[in-house]
Amino acid sequence: MNELSLKGLRISHSRYDIALNQMLEAIELAGSDGVCIPFLGPSRVGKSDLMLAVESKVAKIRSGPGYMIPSPDFLSGEISPKPNDSEIYASIIRTMGRVGANPKLALLKDRMFDLLEQRDVRIVALDECSHCAEPGANLTRRAAADHFKTFVDRSGVILILMGLPKFQRLIDENEQFAARSMATIELQPYRWTNPDDRNEFTTVIYSIFEYLEERGFSLEFDWIDMTRRLFAASGGRIGMVIELLEVAVRKSAHTKALALSDMGKAAQIRLQGLSRIAPIFDPEPPQDDVLLRSYAKVMRDAGLQLPDPNSSLELEAFRTPNDKALAA
Repeated sequence: MNELSLKGLRISHSRYDIALNQMLEAIELAGSDGVCIPFLGPSRVGKSDLMLAVESKVAKIRSGPGYMIPSPDFLSGEISPKPNDSEIYASIIRTMGRVGANPKLALLKDRMFDLLEQRDVRIVALDECSHCAEPGANLTRRAAADHFKTFVDRSGVILILMGLPKFQRLIDENEQFAARSMATIELQPYRWTNPDDRNEFTTVIYSIFEYLEERGFSLEFDWIDMTRRLFAASGGRIGMVIELLEVAVRKSAHTKALALSDMGKAAQIRLQGLSRIAPIFDPEPPQDDVLLRSYAKVMRDAGLQLPDPNSSLELEAFRTPNDKALAA
């Protein structure tokens, strides 16, 4: 019997659907002159899953003028940490083959553009673009923006840049690159104190629970209580919920039963810094302030501005420094 997995499970929800439709519309309207589409959001919020859905909808198989073997016109890759000037182009070449040993920047550029033309590539999606906006990068934000600008100008390709919201600084600081970029598409976590967000998050979690039950799993916990706990563990990120449940399902594959204790064991394995987190999967449920602090930490870590608080409890949660955001 094949082991049940939640990996690759695509669950429709409002923020996902809005971002997906925005991305499809942007690609449709991008034209053929080369343009950048920034796609930003916190880690584990679901950006990669959404991009797989985009690729499945828009990618086509082509035989380029210099490449006899039919290949997709949609390429996906990622930028390595601490990138230098060459890495921008090497990251794209890696989606098509080997980069080679220490090539010169000019040769690297020419090879990349030749490969794109030979294969008739229409779209390139690069993840981890925010590495270019981090202090440890081996090139300036200005230089990175100029490389992306050169890429879209010379290739005529649609360049989708995915990463953390800090990448927006790179766009805002370069007027010429901003002029070549379509409106930034964002995918943000759900907010517990917003009734619409809370209802949507709950609906998504319930759909996952129903999926597990349909495949023979016994869920030995209260769904409402577990939904609150999963929000506290994820800060409102659906992608993180799926990853946490994936670990729990794998550990419980032999019994096909999930209890509160199983979720606690999965959290110990999957969640970073659990010892610093207020009790989430203890018998006593987490208080509301833990959920609010979890959301605030995800937003802060991603460099996103927190919304105006709508209660004194949320105001206090938003004021809490990062290192104490989830402390008991």
